[in-house]
Amino acid sequence: MYDSMTLFIGALLDALIGPNLFVPGEPFLIAAGFQLHQGIWVGVVAVVMGGLLGDQLSYFIGRRFGRNAQRRLIKWQPKTRRPIARCRLSLQKKGNAVLMFARLLGPVAWIVPFIAGVNQISWRRFSVFATIGLFLGVGQFVLWGYLLSYGLEAFPWFNDVKFFVIEHKQFIITFFTVIVILATAYKYQWKNSRQKSIVVILCAVIYLNYNHFFWVADDVTEDPITAPLYFDEQQASFKVFPGVSSIFDAQAVNITLIGYHPKSVMTQLGWIENKTFSRDDIEFLDYLALLKNKTPPVSDLFWNGRIQDMAFQLPGDLLKRSHVRWWDAGKNKHGEQVWLGALSYDDGLTITAYRGIVTLLHSVDPNVDEERERFKQSIDTQELSLKTSNMSYLEPIIKDEEHDYYSDGKVLVIRPSESLLVAKN
Repeated sequence: MYDSMTLFIGALLDALIGPNLFVPGEPFLIAAGFQLHQGIWVGVVAVVMGGLLGDQLSYFIGRRFGRNAQRRLIKWQPKTRRPIARCRLSLQKKGNAVLMFARLLGPVAWIVPFIAGVNQISWRRFSVFATIGLFLGVGQFVLWGYLLSYGLEAFPWFNDVKFFVIEHKQFIITFFTVIVILATAYKYQWKNSRQKSIVVILCAVIYLNYNHFFWVADDVTEDPITAPLYFDEQQASFKVFPGVSSIFDAQAVNITLIGYHPKSVMTQLGWIENKTFSRDDIEFLDYLALLKNKTPPVSDLFWNGRIQDMAFQLPGDLLKRSHVRWWDAGKNKHGEQVWLGALSYDDGLTITAYRGIVTLLHSVDPNVDEERERFKQSIDTQELSLKTSNMSYLEPIIKDEEHDYYSDGKVLVIRPSESLLVAKN
């Protein structure tokens, strides 16, 4: 860790015209934040005083040596020509705001105090606004250092941001590409620019859909998260999401299968196994064939960061169908295999935002309890070697900005019947 004098000199050189072209001040400011977290406030005073002195020296250098110093600076470091021009223009248009927020403006911050002196801005005016800006600029990095000293694990939203960017990187790239194209069309006044803009946006939407479902969706299986070894029903999550980050609205895990593999049970009940975009290599022609058979692929949901292991649907049409996704949840304390299922009903189609793209997906009926009870009834009616019960694992849930469903909070538990257990023994 730097001592106070080192922090002072680092902040001074970061603010002083000339050396600040080579000396980055951020490490010193962040180090002061680390020290502040440990209860050492002298480091913060050191970087503030260093920055303040550097700004004042830069101002008086510009005021005393003026345009001759500016010409020498540009000759010595040609890369300063553009920041100087931008800074001079900004000071003419919005002088006070530039002085105040200079440290938040990137390379312009290097030369604002110097140019303020060259332009003969009064010392009192410069000092008032530049000091406010100093506290803003230094404070942001001191704050980052203070927060980082806790460790990233103390801020789970960092991971959410990371996962959000990863999951939406194609959308982010495409979005900015479209913005550049539209801005170019506006600037150069393309002929029929409105119609061309609509075509560009439509092409972007089509590209994002095709890219996601037919190229990117199966990437999550390249480095898959393995199923847990053990299932703790007290700690288990009974929610699933359209993505890994927690920004997405939750859907319900409302069914649990114990001691059986889902494929054997679903086959007995007359359900059809679906293809999924992540688990299966689906090309566009394959997709059309599945649509023709009224068994369209199932979009992906994530439980604890894992995509579904399999999915099934009842015979239906393209618009309305009952379907369920299953996840291997490990073994319970009795050594029985546990599977969790998200059972719901597709009720028509809707245009929705899904993992960074605007696409056409089935509209999920929010009343997941109705599907759960219908599934329970189908098992009881067919008199399979199973017993069912509704266990209250959750509080009642209403449909809100965090959930795509409402529920009484109960989960259907399916396990071998007692008669079957006796027979096995």
